[in-house]
Amino acid sequence: MKGVVIMAVLISLGAVSCVGVPAADNAGNTNDASVPAAGETPDQAVPIENLGIAFSKGVNLSGWFQYVASPNAIAFGSFTKDDFANIKSLGADVIRLPIDFYGLSSREPNYTFEPLFFELLDQIVGWAEDLGIYLILDNHSSDGSNGQTPDNIDTVLIPLWTQVASHFKDSSNYILYEIMNEPYGISSKRWGEVQGKLIDTIRSIDTKHTLIVGGTSWNSIDALSVLPQYSDTNLLYTFHFYEPFRFTHQGATWSSAEVKNLKNIPFKADANSVNILAKALDKVVNFSQTRNVPVYCGEFGVYMKNSQDEDRVRWYKTVSGLLDERRIVRTNWDYFGGFGLFKTEAGGDFYTDLNLGVVRALGFTPPTQRPLKPIDSAFSIFDDSAANGITTNSWDCSVDYFSTPAADGKYALKWGKANQYGALTFTFTRPVSWNALQEQGYALSFKAKAAETTQFDIRFVDAEDADGSPWRLRATISLPGGDWQTFKIPLASMNEHGAWLNATQEWLNPEGKFSWDRVESLQIDAESGPIPGFIELDSLEITK
Repeated sequence: MKGVVIMAVLISLGAVSCVGVPAADNAGNTNDASVPAAGETPDQAVPIENLGIAFSKGVNLSGWFQYVASPNAIAFGSFTKDDFANIKSLGADVIRLPIDFYGLSSREPNYTFEPLFFELLDQIVGWAEDLGIYLILDNHSSDGSNGQTPDNIDTVLIPLWTQVASHFKDSSNYILYEIMNEPYGISSKRWGEVQGKLIDTIRSIDTKHTLIVGGTSWNSIDALSVLPQYSDTNLLYTFHFYEPFRFTHQGATWSSAEVKNLKNIPFKADANSVNILAKALDKVVNFSQTRNVPVYCGEFGVYMKNSQDEDRVRWYKTVSGLLDERRIVRTNWDYFGGFGLFKTEAGGDFYTDLNLGVVRALGFTPPTQRPLKPIDSAFSIFDDSAANGITTNSWDCSVDYFSTPAADGKYALKWGKANQYGALTFTFTRPVSWNALQEQGYALSFKAKAAETTQFDIRFVDAEDADGSPWRLRATISLPGGDWQTFKIPLASMNEHGAWLNATQEWLNPEGKFSWDRVESLQIDAESGPIPGFIELDSLEITK
C-alpha cells in the first residue's frame, strides 16, 4: 500500500513545460547574451520582504493532509512538533503543507469542514508560530475529479477558502494561504478570473495574510506572464520547476511511457545545461521586475527511483544556486517520499538516514549522523495518534484515527469494513534491532472492542530488501463482542506465518527466517476473511 500512497502523492506533481534549448557553439556555450557570464551576478527578483514576510528556503510535507476521505482518516502522528523543529534546525525557515481542501470537506453541495479539520490544523499552526517558522497552507486539490480544472472551480473554492480565512484571520504573519496548487486544463483567461474572485473573497474576510497565487499549466513559468494585473499588493507569485523533465522524472510511473522507462539519465551541470536552467529562471525574474512583485518556487526536485545519487546532488546544487543568485525563495519537493531528503522513499530517522549530499546541495546544514541504538525499553505505537517515527497507511479497509469514546485518553483507532487481507500498517521509520525486547520478555499490548465476535491477525513484518524477505510473525486474535478487552502478547510467543514478496507477487511458506533485527512494520490484518464491522483499538504499545 505504501507504494500506492507514494504514487498518489507524486501524481500531484503533474508535468511542466520543457524549456527550449538555445543554439550553442562547439564549446557548449549558448549564444544568448541575456544570460550572465560565469562570475557575473544575474538580475534579482523583487524581495519578499516587501510583503512584510521573510523566509528563504524550506520543504514540502506531502501526503500528510492528502489522499484521505475525511479528517478522521488523517494519520496525524506522522509528523510532530519535533519534526518541525528538526526541519528548522537544517536552516529551513518555511514549510509548505499540501492540504486536500476538497477531499477533507463534506464536498458538494456545501463543502463544509468538520471541527476536527481545524482542531488538527490549529495544532500545526501553533507549532510553526512557537518555532518561528513560516507555514504555507496549500490548497492541494481541485474538485476531486482527478481531471482538468473545471471552469466553475470557483463554486468549490469560494466556500472552502471562506471557512479557512475566517478561522485563521487572526493568526500571525507566519501563516500564508496558497489559493490552489497546479491548476491545469482551464484557460489562462478563466483561471485569472477565478483566482481574482478568490483573492477578493479572502480579502473580504482577511486583509492580513499573504496570498500565494500562480498560473495554469501546473504552475508553469510561462503562465505567470499571462496572469491579470491583480490590484492586491500582498501577493506572492508561485511557479514549479522540474527541468529537464526527462531527468527529474525518470522512472516516474505516472508519467509518459517514454519518461517512466528512463533510467540513469545523467545531469552533468555543463555550461549548456546550466544555461538552459538559468534562462528559464530569468523569465521569472523578468516577470517579477516587470510586475514589481515577489516570486516563489513552490516545488522543485528529482525523483530518486531511477536517478543516480550523484546526479541528483548535482542538480539540486545547481538549481538551488541559481534560485539563490536570483533571490527567489523556495520549498523543495519533498521531505519524505520519492523526491525526499532521506536515503529511501520511506523516509527514516533524522539523525541516521538523511541523504547528506542532497541536504547540503539544497543549502541546508544536516545534523551529525549517528547509528541508532537497539530498542531496549517500552514504547508507544498508538495512543491518541501514532507515535513519532511511525507512519500509517491502510489497504482495502476503512480507518478512523479519531474515534470516540476511547478506552484511554481522547481518541481510539477504529478499523474495519475490510475485505479479506485488508490491512492497517504501522511502519517504523527508525528500523533498528528489537532482539533485546524479545529476549527480555517484552510484549505487544493493546485494548480492543467490537460489537460482535471478530477474528483478525496482528503481526510484525520484516523489511523486503537486499538483506532478506518480508517474513511475518503473527498472533491470531479472537475478540469477543462487548466491552473493551486487554490483550498482552509476549513477542517470544508469536509464530512465523510466511512472507509475501511484493516484487514478484509470490508467497513463501515459513522457513524460520523472521528476524527481530529487520522489523519494518506492525500490521492489523483481515487474514481469515472479510471483516464487515469495526474493531476499535487503543493503547497499542510494547511493554513488559
